[in-house]
Amino acid sequence: MQEEKDFPLEGQIPDEATEMKILGIEEFKQAEWVFQFDDDEPVIIAWSNDESEAGELSFVLKANSGTNIVFQSPDGKKTLRLFPREMSEETRKKREQRYRGNDTV
Repeated sequence: MQEEKDFPLEGQIPDEATEMKILGIEEFKQAEWVFQFDDDEPVIIAWSNDESEAGELSFVLKANSGTNIVFQSPDGKKTLRLFPREMSEETRKKREQRYRGNDTV
């Protein structure tokens, strides 16, 4: 005898809130965005400006040498730098492998 399983969302496409709930993702009413080096104390870089919505934080890094974002630890000993650069030949090869379905990088 085959066991029947109940799938309440079967055949339905869940909305974003339902999908987040299924994945165990908690949405914040008010938020602060932080970065953290290793187990150091998180550093706040932004927070919700409007009490009626959490808002969002977005970074856009254009593909040019003048674009970067730098985070520094409060003690000044650690720096995290995000920046674009010309794609290396090694990365081009990895990308080609993935496009071909050979995802063993």
